[in-house]
Amino acid sequence: NVLEGDQRSLCVGANICKETQRVEPKISRMPSPMTILPLLASAVGGALAFAPASPTMHAAGRSQWGMGRTCAVRSGVAPICTRGSRLQLAGLRAQSGSSTAERDDLEDRTNAHGVGLLQNPFDEDGRCGAFPGLPGDLLKKKEYDVPVPAGTPALDPWSEAGGLPAGCPEDPFVLVSAELAPFTDSIKDVVAAEHPILSEAAKHFFAKKQGKRFRPTIVMLMAKATAAVPSAHTEGEVYRKQAELGQITEMIHVASLIHDDVLDEADTRRGGEAVHKLYSNKVAVIVGDYLLARASVVLAKLQNTEVTEIMSTALESLVQGEIMQIKTGEEDLLDMMTYLRKSYHKTASLICDACKSCAILGGHASNSEVARAAEEYGYHLGLAYQIIDDVLDFTSASDVLGKPAMADVSLGLSTAPVLYAAENIPEMRPMIKRKFKQEGDIERTLRYVMQSDGIDRARALALFHAQRAVNAMCRIPESEERNALITLAHLVLSRKS
Repeated sequence: NVLEGDQRSLCVGANICKETQRVEPKISRMPSPMTILPLLASAVGGALAFAPASPTMHAAGRSQWGMGRTCAVRSGVAPICTRGSRLQLAGLRAQSGSSTAERDDLEDRTNAHGVGLLQNPFDEDGRCGAFPGLPGDLLKKKEYDVPVPAGTPALDPWSEAGGLPAGCPEDPFVLVSAELAPFTDSIKDVVAAEHPILSEAAKHFFAKKQGKRFRPTIVMLMAKATAAVPSAHTEGEVYRKQAELGQITEMIHVASLIHDDVLDEADTRRGGEAVHKLYSNKVAVIVGDYLLARASVVLAKLQNTEVTEIMSTALESLVQGEIMQIKTGEEDLLDMMTYLRKSYHKTASLICDACKSCAILGGHASNSEVARAAEEYGYHLGLAYQIIDDVLDFTSASDVLGKPAMADVSLGLSTAPVLYAAENIPEMRPMIKRKFKQEGDIERTLRYVMQSDGIDRARALALFHAQRAVNAMCRIPESEERNALITLAHLVLSRKS
């Protein structure tokens, strides 16, 4: 779990095969979560290994990973250091004499949050940090009471009079359709591999199951919205790099889906068969890690150290989210902030970090008002998206969702509708603590949630975050592309799948 030297910083190809064969000698066996997560984390080291050295690199240090002592010095923050030939990637901590589960613990370490490139959404106690998580948090910190810009629309998607805010385009995807038209072919070229099975499996999502292209659309709209002249921002080196960031974001997202489906033993994804059902668990693990490796290579080619740090932190967050999902204690299963932290790591962090990176590539300083507004928009939009996803797990049929309904509860996950329902139905608490493992728990949970106000309160929480996203976006100059990002917040709330 502690990778040694730069020769193992990017676990791809033969190295992955050897590790996977060692742990999983039979293709039919399900890889353990702790086999997959270090592979996911390896791409963090891969991206940083290829990244250009920071101009503030300590002169006395060595620039190669895992050799000597390297310190990246930033004004006002502690140095980032590695000693000897042992590089701890993504905060994975090895503890001698401990079990695999204990050895793979994640500790807080210096990353893009620690060096100030990203605002830390949670404090040391796991409570709200830079951004509010729950409406009640607004009363706890005065910095959350940010003046709302004049003319900011109020989202109201579920009332009879509810509809798109005035002046916002109905279809935000159309505004960047020309840019995304070659997206599938471009990304298929990026993930092409010499081995036919690896190449075919890696292209599976991009060739047949394109999905909503939600994340690339956000990136391209953000690229235009944060430009000096949004309508004229259609070409050039900056625009090309922002388009590649959209590819990187989608590859990371798809890789996480492939790994998630193996961990969750899911049969379907986006209305089709999951990769591991088409091939095998082993192939799916390798394909997911290969996509992360390719994303890391493209990320390094952007030649922007700050963006590399930020997007590598997004990869780290994905690992932390999976660890939280696997190892959350019984009492924490009942805690709404624990649920929001997990949702941030698994879903919102990638959107948040991609939005911030897009603004930086556009020439905005990481601490500028525009970059911080983009980051805040991504954070709140990502949480709203995940909360509505958890609501749809109860309210939509599996053929609409593209995945089995009640999948989260079946996996033992307590989501916002469940947690809100449990506040008024004490009988649900023991079921949540045992992760709905007893016979009849899933059926009772569905009945309790639908009888309670859990769905309505979860939707209200999603609306809170979507509105905060809109408020943040209205801090940058108005344009059609900025208004399209407001439309996306509305669509996140009103979507049916």
